[in-house]
Amino acid sequence: MKSKNYISKEYKVKIGGNIRKWRNLKGIKQKELAFSLELSEAAISNIENDLTDVTLSQLEDLSLGLDVPVEQLFTDPQQTASTSSANAGNHDKFFQPLFEKELLNAVITSMQKKDEQIQLIMQNVLHTMSTLGAAIGSREA
Repeated sequence: MKSKNYISKEYKVKIGGNIRKWRNLKGIKQKELAFSLELSEAAISNIENDLTDVTLSQLEDLSLGLDVPVEQLFTDPQQTASTSSANAGNHDKFFQPLFEKELLNAVITSMQKKDEQIQLIMQNVLHTMSTLGAAIGSREA
């Protein structure tokens, strides 16, 4: 007798893309997330590409690593932001300010990390320019 596969691929929830979007929104690299969860970078990639089924404990770990509630991993951060503003009159009124605050904090954190990276690049450029200037100056002397 042929058994039915009730957990066929078409019914599986695909959250890997959401996890990737939340990770990018938080400004976390795959390598950093993998390290914090004691997984390989390839394991994180497989999760984000829906190649690996995620367990509940992994979801909990991912939510801690990304600093978002587990239920947020089931939502696309971009859709959630647009939906929460469209449903402002519904039951989402309580949830909306909290989510928007999280989203803003994530954007600010991401911008701060980018600012730090730009500052490091500028320091390296200035150091290189001063080194080259000193080298050119010593040749002329």
